[in-house]
Amino acid sequence: MLAVEENQSENLITIGELSRRTGITTHTLRIWEKRYDSPKAVRLPSGHRRYLPQEIERLRAVARVIKLGFRPGKVVGGTLEELHSLMGFESNRSSKVPPSTEPDLQQRRHEFNIDQWLDWIADFDEENLNIEFHREWGSLGPLSFITHLASPLITRIGGKWECGEFTVAHEHFATEILSTFLGDRWRRMNERKPGKTAILTTLPEENHILGLQMCAVVLSVTDWKVVSLGRNMPEEDIAAAVKQCNASLLCVSVSEWYGASRAKPILFRLRKEIGQKTKVVVGGGGAPENLAGVDVINDFNNFYQWLNDSANK
Repeated sequence: MLAVEENQSENLITIGELSRRTGITTHTLRIWEKRYDSPKAVRLPSGHRRYLPQEIERLRAVARVIKLGFRPGKVVGGTLEELHSLMGFESNRSSKVPPSTEPDLQQRRHEFNIDQWLDWIADFDEENLNIEFHREWGSLGPLSFITHLASPLITRIGGKWECGEFTVAHEHFATEILSTFLGDRWRRMNERKPGKTAILTTLPEENHILGLQMCAVVLSVTDWKVVSLGRNMPEEDIAAAVKQCNASLLCVSVSEWYGASRAKPILFRLRKEIGQKTKVVVGGGGAPENLAGVDVINDFNNFYQWLNDSANK
């Protein structure tokens, strides 16, 4: 760590300013400084930490290089000249890369996005999350957003919670932001749709709703019309709604927390009550297997294909 006199600190910037001007979260900057000794902080006589303004352009280059697929450990400490060289190398190389490698590069970009989102979740940064959710939704489209970003993000959040890197507050914060975003998106796509009706819900005392929101997005990019009952729905009300809407499909999200053993008898009774004209699909970590008349689908691409096949029958 560098040291300067207090009167030499006029041009130095705080970590908050460095974050704002580079688009890299303060959480990520602190992790990089701890792991890779970069960016280097300047210690004032007062004990406060500041950063050289030259780091702004260098860190912007770091972010661009990482987005090209380079690992942070290889580039965070690089000079501006080295980073520009890497960007030029990747640009020159891209025209010679066989098409078969393009999915690998795209996957690295998805992983970079998810890593960035996890940093913002750690900082409870709602503004940046919403901006990036909208940007990637517009870039990828609804189905790819779900399969390549939203679903893997939820898995990564669960892993961080299990190992103690995230608290319950982080998990609830992320779930609330993403659920609100997805709910707004699919409802816009669902307006005035004339297709077959699909009822979406969770079972009694099941409050995990994010899987249901992702399911609704996938339904909304097909010809199906969504009627969402939301969370924690009494068994008899689910059956009544299916009958009143003359629904062709009932989709139920069952979390790992809820469990297959708890869900199975309820689904068995619902399957019997609503009649065979209504298909039943269950997904989630607690979806019970081997239940007659109930399809278990936990891959959103497979669900999309299943929906299209079923709509044409």
